[in-house]
Order: sequence, then structure tokens, then C-alpha cells
Amino acid sequence: MRAVVLAGVGDLRLEEVPDPRLQEPTDAIVRVTRTGLCGADLFPFHGHTPGFEDGTILGHEYVGVVEEVGDSVTRLARGNRVVSTSTISCGACAHCRAGRPSQCLERALFGYSGVYQRLDGGQAELVRVPFADRSLFVVPQAVSDDAAVFVADMLPTGYNAVKRAELEQGDVVAVLGCGTVGLMAILFARRVARRVIAVDGVSARRELAASLGAEAVAPEDAADAVAAATDGIGADAVIEAAGAPAALTAAMSLVRGLGTVSVVGAHFEPDFPLNNGLMFEKEMTLRVTWGHPFNDRERILAMIAEGTIDPTVAVTHRFELTQAQEAYRVFDGREAVKVLLNP
Repeated sequence: MRAVVLAGVGDLRLEEVPDPRLQEPTDAIVRVTRTGLCGADLFPFHGHTPGFEDGTILGHEYVGVVEEVGDSVTRLARGNRVVSTSTISCGACAHCRAGRPSQCLERALFGYSGVYQRLDGGQAELVRVPFADRSLFVVPQAVSDDAAVFVADMLPTGYNAVKRAELEQGDVVAVLGCGTVGLMAILFARRVARRVIAVDGVSARRELAASLGAEAVAPEDAADAVAAATDGIGADAVIEAAGAPAALTAAMSLVRGLGTVSVVGAHFEPDFPLNNGLMFEKEMTLRVTWGHPFNDRERILAMIAEGTIDPTVAVTHRFELTQAQEAYRVFDGREAVKVLLNP
């Protein structure tokens, strides 16, 4: 089969690799029909993922059709159209039993290695899916592949960012970073907050945020916009979806006293200069948030099917799998927001 392989730092290739095979009775093989690029794919691409193994097939967002199932798979059948969770979970460890599958002791992220056990991803024609009964969910007929691919990661992450920000009706929320996760957070925040202030340095992303009903401003205008919306008090909550130290610092300055900063941008800085004095003065809550597709995919798919939300507004570029190198170029260059590949 053909697959997008990271052969080394910055060395992205489309290669012919062996078809995946069932390895455990809980596995399934899925033929991929749509797959997405995520900012997390750029970390190993730029050499920022310790221990990443050359030759790993990238991609943790994909939709496809079940080709084969192991003997222990009971909830799926050949021909089912499915979306996969971005990570796997065993269902048996203490975290899984307590409803914390994102913290599973056997968790792995599709398309990653090094920081997790290696698990080849979905930017390919076929993918092996461990713990298939848990990882895969049947997609309703009313939901397109383009929309369903967001349920693997981006939509649950945006949803959980808003949930853990503890927004209440009439709140003002600032969303820092209008990449895909930030835009998904805006989709959900608009259903609760009276005002959403979206902050990004890229004008095209601000335009997308504004089309979703947010007040979109550049980073240098964020403090004034929040002050004007709150009579100088500060935002009730700030969702930091940029994953940059400067954005996290700004989030803490923009939130009001007793407010919440919900961090969904990926951070790996071991020495971030956390301003404890400001946190103490404001009595703020700082939360780091992942998406929980295991817990939230059913309700999110129902919202898409009913037309309540449409995540495809974030799709700016579509490519064939054979154009993967060009897809990564425009994505890495911030010329695109959401990029989809068609295997």
C-alpha cells in the first residue's frame, strides 16, 4: 500500500509499504477514505519529538471502511464506515475503568513513536487499529467523511476546551489561536458565551473565526478588545489553543479574577516561567485539556448529523495522498488551516 512516511527530520515521503495485518484478536484493518493533517504531525517533522522512529507512518485523524476484524471484535463488521479515536485505550487499566481513557496506561497516538509506543497512522491506504471495539465508531449516514474526520481529535478537543473552561450563559471568552482546534472551540463557545473574542496573527484565520460569529482581532489588539467587552475586568475564560509560550502568558493576563484558563495548545516546555504571583492574585484556575473522543464522539456526531455544527468550515485545502509533500508544505507554512488527504 501507499503511505506517508517520515523517513527523518523534514524528510517526508510517499512510500510503498507492506499492508498492515491483524496482530491481535482485538484488531481491525480499515481502508482509509479521508485523513487529516494536524499540528501535532509537525512536531516529529521538525524533530521535536524525542525518540521518534524513522519510518513511522503519520496521521491520527482518519475515517474509513472496515476491511477485516479480529476474532474478538464484536461491535464492528466488514463494510462499516467508521471514524477512529486519535489515541487507543485498552479498556482494562485503572484509568480506563474510571472513565479516563485519555490517560490509559497503554495509550498510543496513531502516527507517533518515541513518546508513546509506536503506532503507525492513518495517512495511508490501510491502517491497523488496536482495541477496535473501543477505537472505532460507526459514522451515521448523514455525516460526510470530511466532517467525520474532525471527530477523531479536533472537535472533541474544542468541545472539551469549552467544557473545562466552565463557561456560563452570558460569559465573555477569548480564544487564542484560530487554527483548527481554536475554530472548533469557537463553534461550541458561541452556543454559550454572549461574546467570543478570537485572537490570531494570521488574517485568513481571523476571517474564518469572524465567519463563525467571533470578534476576531490580532494579538496586539487582544487586551483592548477584552477590556472593552468586560469593562476592564477581563474575560470570564480564556481558551489557549495556540500552543505557544507567548499565548499562555497572554491568556493569564487576559482572564479575570477567579476566571479559568483552559489550555489545549500542545506545550512541551520544561521550564515555562509560570507567574505564580499573578495566579495567586487572580485566584485563577489553570487547566490543561485534551480531547476525549471516547467520551464525546457520539454526541458530537449527532450534532453534526442534525446540522447543529459544521466543522468542515475549517477545511481550506484538499489533496490526493500522492500530493502529501505539497500538503505538508502549505500546512507547515500556515497557508492552510485544515488540510484533508484523500487516499
